[in-house]
Amino acid sequence: MPGTALIIAGGARPDPLVVKALPDIDFCVAADGGADHARACGIAVNALVGDLDSISEGELAALRSAEIEIAQYPAAKDNTDLELALLRAMATTPDRMIVIGIGGGRVDHELANMAALAADAYSDVPIEGLVGSARLSIIRETRTLVGVLGETVSLLPMHGRVTGITTEGLQYPLDDEALEPGSARGVSNRFTATEATVTVASGVLLAVQPFALKDRGTG
Repeated sequence: MPGTALIIAGGARPDPLVVKALPDIDFCVAADGGADHARACGIAVNALVGDLDSISEGELAALRSAEIEIAQYPAAKDNTDLELALLRAMATTPDRMIVIGIGGGRVDHELANMAALAADAYSDVPIEGLVGSARLSIIRETRTLVGVLGETVSLLPMHGRVTGITTEGLQYPLDDEALEPGSARGVSNRFTATEATVTVASGVLLAVQPFALKDRGTG
């Protein structure tokens, strides 16, 4: 099913800015308690996955009554509920995946969720996250980021060293350079145009536009 897949995690309920920024969705997967967030936000769920330890009894009953696809896993499992939801969304062969509901809650869950977005398992599909007023974009090889003049963007290396980074449209350019894990060099750059292109030779970057939704309010 080519199109946009939405994955709703079970962290804090998505901010209204996030819901407002969503494009048209072709398939929605809820990770456990993310189904409650979906209902609260007026988003229809196509599939529910997870160990189902955090979804409300009422929502679970409602999804069963509506004959929505439900895949329940044991609590002792190798994948998090979000990872299972991402894999289910990948099975629809989407053109794009958007993840919401990964902010707030336990800090270990939040960090693990953001790291999961950069996993190799999802490398074939452009993936981004919307958290509060922020837009997160995973960059492999090359990606064009849309922003506004002066908007803040940070480039963070994920899962290891990132090499051959070249940027266009940013105030502090990189020219075939590397970023090491833990380096703050890519933090708090700024758009000098409405688009910025980031290219990497190897590795994965997480681009964080912390005020993107607040600045533009649209997807």
